[in-house]
This record gives sequence, C-alpha cells and structure tokens, in this order.
Amino acid sequence: MMKRFLTLLLLILGCILRLIAQTEENIYQWPIEGAKVGEGILYSPQDYINQEYNFDNLFIGAELGANVVSPCDGVVTYISLNYFHSLNTSSSRGGRSDSFNEILEQHRSSMEKNGQDVKYLSYLIHIKSNDGKTLHIGGLSTDTPLTTGQKVKQGEVLGQVHYCYKKIPKPCIRLAISKGGKSDDPMTPFGLKTTFIPPVKQKPKAVLTRAEAIADYRQMASSIKEIYPSLEDFMTEEEYDTFVEKEIAKIPENITLKEFAYLIMNFNQKVHDSHMWFDYGIPLDNDGTISPVMFARVDDKVRIIVTTNEYKAHTGREITHINGKHVDTLYTEIVPHTSMIYDAQVESVLEQELASPFTNHLYYKGDKDAFKANKATLTFSDGEELTVPLMKLSPNTISQFDRKTMEHWFVSQYLVYRKGNWETLKSNDSTACMRLKNFELMETEVDSMLVFLDILEKKGYKNLIIDLRGNPGGNPDVVYKLVDALMDEPIKKEGGYMKVNTQTIKSPTLNYPSGTMMFEDYKKIPGRKGFYKISGNVPSDIIKALYTGRIYVLINANSASASTEFAGIMKRNARGYVIGRETKTAYHTMNALKFAEIGLSNSHFKCHIPMVRIVSDEFVSENFPYGRGVITHLTIPFTYEEMTSNGEMIYNKALELIRDGVYLEKAEEHIGAREDSDKTSPYIAIGILLVLIALYFGLRKRE
Repeated sequence: MMKRFLTLLLLILGCILRLIAQTEENIYQWPIEGAKVGEGILYSPQDYINQEYNFDNLFIGAELGANVVSPCDGVVTYISLNYFHSLNTSSSRGGRSDSFNEILEQHRSSMEKNGQDVKYLSYLIHIKSNDGKTLHIGGLSTDTPLTTGQKVKQGEVLGQVHYCYKKIPKPCIRLAISKGGKSDDPMTPFGLKTTFIPPVKQKPKAVLTRAEAIADYRQMASSIKEIYPSLEDFMTEEEYDTFVEKEIAKIPENITLKEFAYLIMNFNQKVHDSHMWFDYGIPLDNDGTISPVMFARVDDKVRIIVTTNEYKAHTGREITHINGKHVDTLYTEIVPHTSMIYDAQVESVLEQELASPFTNHLYYKGDKDAFKANKATLTFSDGEELTVPLMKLSPNTISQFDRKTMEHWFVSQYLVYRKGNWETLKSNDSTACMRLKNFELMETEVDSMLVFLDILEKKGYKNLIIDLRGNPGGNPDVVYKLVDALMDEPIKKEGGYMKVNTQTIKSPTLNYPSGTMMFEDYKKIPGRKGFYKISGNVPSDIIKALYTGRIYVLINANSASASTEFAGIMKRNARGYVIGRETKTAYHTMNALKFAEIGLSNSHFKCHIPMVRIVSDEFVSENFPYGRGVITHLTIPFTYEEMTSNGEMIYNKALELIRDGVYLEKAEEHIGAREDSDKTSPYIAIGILLVLIALYFGLRKRE
C-alpha cells in the first residue's frame, strides 16, 4: 500500500514540476512598457483585418511613442526598415540618420510614387530567445537602432510604438513568433488563451495530369522570362520559347511529381545560375539506401574511396562498368537528371560533384531496374566483378565506414567549421588563419573580426590565411568592411552596373504583390533592354588598412556569391594570393540582390528567381576570363590522396607557400571587357546522402 502511495505521490510531484517548468518557460513580459498582459490587443490570429486573414500575428495598440520592451532575454538577429504591402509580404529599405523622422523623409517621395504612405514604414526587429524561438516585432520607431548580434535582456527598451500596417490606422506594433522557421503561437508564451491554429501542411498530388503539369511549367517559364535578368546569356527569346514548347510536348497524360521535377531539371540544363534554384519538397535521388562501396570520379577514373569493413580490400580500385554499362556512358545518362546550380562557364563544379559520395546513386540510376533490385555489379579495370547489395541508410550503416577517410572526403570539397560563422586559428608564430563559414555575420561579429585583424597587425603576424572553402556567400556589406580593413587604397574596377528586366512585377509571387514598383531608381538606356543603375568607378570609403601583412585566400567550387566577390577583389587588386579551385559563381556577373519566390499551384514546387544582374567589374584578362569564376593563382586539382588521406591539402599547400616565401609578383594587365556569356558545362547536385554523412560524423553542413 505504502509503495503505491509513494508512486502516486511521485507522479503528482512530477506533474507539478513539469507544470511549473512549462509556466516559467512560457511567460514572456508584455512588450508594451507598463501595460498589463493582454492590454491593447487589436487583432489576434484567426481575425480578419479589412477582409484580410491574419494567420499568426498579434497586433497590439498603444500610445504613439510608448516604449516597446523585449519580452525575453535573447540576441538581436535582424533589424531593418520595413513596409508591409500585405500581411504576408513586405519590402525593406535602407537608411541611416540620427533621426527616425529624417529617415522617413528620405523615403517619402519614392514611396508616394508607389502609392505607399511613409507613415507605415517602421523598424522590424528579430530576437532569438534563449528558448530557441524567434520573436518578430514590427512597428517600431527609434533614433538609436540596435545592432545585430547584440544581446538584450527581458524588459530592455527596443524602441517606441509607431504605425505598423496600412490597414490599421492606429499606432500599434506587430508581434509574431517562429520556431525552426515555422510559425508558432504568439499568445501562449504570455499566458494568454490562444486563438492560434497551427498550419496543416497540404500534401501535393502524387501524380499530375498533363493539363496541371503544363499549367505549372508555363507559370514557371513565363515568370523566369519576365523576371530573370540574364536569360540572353543562354539563348535568344525565340530560342527560349522554342525550348519551352519542346519540353511541354514531352509531358504525358499523367506525370509523377518526381518525373515532373526531372523535367524541370532539364530546364536547369539550359537556364542555370548559382542563385536560382527549385524547392521540390520531395526526395528525388536518395531512396533511403547506401552502398557499402563508395566511389568517386577523380583523375578521370572512377575509384573506390571508402567501404565498409566487409569490402575494405577493394579500396582504391578502378571501376570501369556498373551493371554492365561503362561509367562514361552512365555519366552521359545521369547528367540530364541533375540540377544545374553554377554560373556561366564555370568548370570546377562538375569535377567537384563527380567526386561526391552521392555519385554512387547518380551512377546507379543509369540502370533503374538494377537500382530497384537494391544491388549493383561493379566491374574493375582488371575484369574482376563484384556484386554489392545496397543497405538501408541509418547511423548504424554509416558507422561501418572509416570515419577519418569520410572526413578527408568531406573536407576536400567543403570545409569543417566547428565554431559559429567564423573562427580563428594560429597556424604558427608568424601565420594566423581566419575561416569564414559565410558572410552573414552579425554587426557584433564584424566588429570582433576587425579587432582580430588589428591585433594581428600589432603582434606582427606576417601572414594571414583567409579560408573561404565552402563559403556560400552572404551580405556584401560584410565583404566590403573586410576589404576596407585589408586595403589602404581604392579598389580597382572598370565600369559596372545593375540591370533588371522590369521596374514592376506582373507575375504572381509569394513575396511581392503583383504590380509592386520595385526598381524606380533604375533607368532605361537607349538601344538596350531592361532598366539600369550605373555604378561607375566611385571607390568605397577607404580607411587605413588594419592589417598590412601578406594574405592567402583559399577557395573551392563551393565558394559562391559574396565569397567569389571577395576573392576576386583580393586577386584583382594584387592584395591576396588565391589558392584552391575556381569558384562556383562567376566573377564578372552574378544575379542576386533581390529575389522573387514563385509557387507553382499544382505541384507545390517553388522557384527562387534572382531579379538583379550585378556587373561589379568589367575588367577582363587572361587570368580573369569572362564568364568564369575566380581563377586561382595556384590550382589544386582533385586527387585520390586529397580525398582519402589529405583533405586539408589546399590549406597545407598555403602553409608550404608561406614557408617558401611564395607570394604575388605583379598586378593584372587589362585586355578588354565583354558583355555576353556562352553556355556552360553540367553540374551534379549535392544530395541528401552527403548531408546525412556529414551530420553523423559531427560535421556542420554548409549553408
């Protein structure tokens, strides 16, 4: 009896403790200083605002200028001036001034031309709370905006109440909460009875009719034709229309989502860009299996890189046939079923992706029947055959491979970052290394990076390695802050402009209302298509270099966007010795800055379309060929050694050059500028398998 009583008592105590813990976790401070919890609520989730459905926002009214405080402890991750076109779409605007009212005046004229009331332009702040949620607080005014990366305490003043949304004429703020990138309940954390209903994800149809697939394909093709500013790099308008009709003609009466995705990948073969991609929302290449024998194409051969213990004796052997087909034949068959994400005539990407562990599945798909049988017969260069079964992908099967070899394989293509967005290493007494995971650094992180450079200079470090391997890019402002800290003279550049196809978008998008005036400051140039903003040769504001020693920049085929820009500037200005492999993004031209999100109605696929063609430097030379990524001073080709036992070969080579005193000899000579680019070589997409392997071994996947 006593035992049952104690058990019951422990259960009750456990429930009480859980309730207390949940209560403590959920209670946030009300964001209006001095107001009671729930006071001033104008609209809650599920309400309608002038017939517009409010899904996940809490609108809180208060006196104009009342203090808005942080509901919780956290870190500021984002801050911008925002104007909401609708409850679901907004655009940000730049502006710096000592006075919030002065900022509004800076934008009044251009906003009035677009039929927008500047009164509803306000600050939007994102705070990452200690419980993992992100609070989105809009409708703020302040003369002293916070900085990203700044820590805030519960109750700390963020700004003052302003006007938030054009359909709400009262002063108010807007509060929404997300977790893991998904909308979350904005009421329960304050102890309020909630009206929030979590979204239910709609499952797309497994099979589309011909009519449904055609409708989606035409929507995609017409949106890209209207919005994408570099279509002429690949084909004429007439050639584009002809290609689209030929692809549509291939659609059968019924088509699965996977088959439709492959059809769109054919489109990527023609129109490809490292900043344009599709989100299919379904698994395509990985069916949940893994081969116990993992191979890659390196040195123009397909060789076994790593195996489970059972097949370890076959490591390093050359494969000539898979299921009776020569590997070169299989290569030509699988390329059309891969997504093209690279720029212009970049050549490094194909080499790198053929050296990916995911190559196994791409090769197997050259023979679908054999792949469905969950086995593959490998023929080696000496004629011997080996039949291997495919295994179910799981941590247990992954653990059967040699961890060290897998790490070398991964690092040879990406880079293992173990600390945040950037980290520093001491290579030796005269050399330091700074590794940047990306250029999406908080303002506080940038400040720390500049302090680090200043310390290196004062301590007399002669060499600095800046490692951008696997860096996908990010904020160009961060790039130029780093550049300015490393140079004591203006950046060299020739010409430059930005181009858009249209000032307003007619295509329906998920992030901009149709007809929104996006680029009012872009102008027509006689005899040329589109609208332009000429950047000219005005240098950025240059400060005295914080660090003046030698710089070695490391890049590879997964260095893209802003990392390409940084590496290009360093090479172009003879300020850095560039080592590794050609970048994924082209140096002369990239399409980025603003993006349109197109949702296809029937398949639920999404297309991410860059809107602005950016030509930052029209300089062309033998070492800066038009249409290519940044070409290194010293290229390190993929080798079997790097992939299996020396993943840090590029980094080690930099140390070797430093030891031998190898550095830049002279600046580049101008040859001539070009405007047009040609078609490019194929790219094989990184798949789910590589990510799972990386995660299992504790490696951070790239962003």
